[in-house]
Amino acid sequence: MLLAFGDSHHNRPALKKIAKILQDQKPEVFVHTGDNFSDFVWLKKITGIPGFGVRGNCDLGIIPGAKDEIVFDYREKKIWLVHGHQYGVKYSTQELWARAKQLAVQVVVFGHTHSPMVEQQDDIWLVNPGSIPLPRGGSPGYARLTVENDVKLQLVQVK
Repeated sequence: MLLAFGDSHHNRPALKKIAKILQDQKPEVFVHTGDNFSDFVWLKKITGIPGFGVRGNCDLGIIPGAKDEIVFDYREKKIWLVHGHQYGVKYSTQELWARAKQLAVQVVVFGHTHSPMVEQQDDIWLVNPGSIPLPRGGSPGYARLTVENDVKLQLVQVK
């Protein structure tokens, strides 16, 4: 199982919730969609769970180890992790779809909008876990991805 979080914006109560979710569910890996990369670093250190994080539009300056995008393999599926602001995701996901096709990925995990969504097109899944501290267009939450034969994505609400 892979858990996806994003747009935590240094919100300490939200980070504590995320750490508890990670410790309780014990995923194989977790991802953080940015805003803020230091939140990802803290979560990885506190939980000891392997993960991937990217920088977002609020991550200013040079941040050691932070990348804008990461493509990685998870259970024989290729996943692209990106914050999304550089692809105009607040207005449309078309650039994101086009880039996902170029990268030949099966799953795109992105943030920036703070709005949870799961959508499939042309055998590519787009998932935005939303935001726990600052949700828009939905409840605070995160995303759960499992891969057996097929990709299964679930948006999970947090109380």
